[in-house]
Amino acid sequence: MPLLLAWLFTRPLNNARERIAVNVSGYSIEQAAYTEALLNLLAENDWLRGRLMFEITESARIANLETADRFIQALRQRGFQVSLDDFGAGAASFQYLSVLDVDVVKLDGSAVRNAQKAQKGRAFLSALTELCRRMGIETIAEMVDTPETLQFVRDCGCNYVQGYLFGRPTKEINDFHPLPNRILFTAR
Repeated sequence: MPLLLAWLFTRPLNNARERIAVNVSGYSIEQAAYTEALLNLLAENDWLRGRLMFEITESARIANLETADRFIQALRQRGFQVSLDDFGAGAASFQYLSVLDVDVVKLDGSAVRNAQKAQKGRAFLSALTELCRRMGIETIAEMVDTPETLQFVRDCGCNYVQGYLFGRPTKEINDFHPLPNRILFTAR
């Protein structure tokens, strides 16, 4: 993370729209040494508030949800948004959603694609986004690679999108200025 901090330090502080997502595994958040070191690092670098968002991944199943939620709330109390990443890809997704108080749910790209293909897919994805909305949680649809997928997730009520339609992964943030396909961001 020191390289990320050095890079972020070179970016203009007044660009509120530029936020970096940091993945944190379920395994990591159960390690007291890791969570303590991360919280200390954030306390020492208050200027990061609002510039980072933490994404809890399902790379390892979270065994102690209460401990995980305490860590998540410590991040949120310090002004950092927290999301559940790859929601719908793992068996624990709904259990996590019912226990962990997060700001955002990132809908796994395979779940979005499967919803597009299945007869009941639109109803399922729409119900999921409505559930999140009622819980005060925003949604991001992953793997939005075509205008058709963009329209599908819009129709299902997703708040935000990410995918190749808007740019491929790159080490150069300036590759997104101006944002590719920005014409697709019209008012609904």
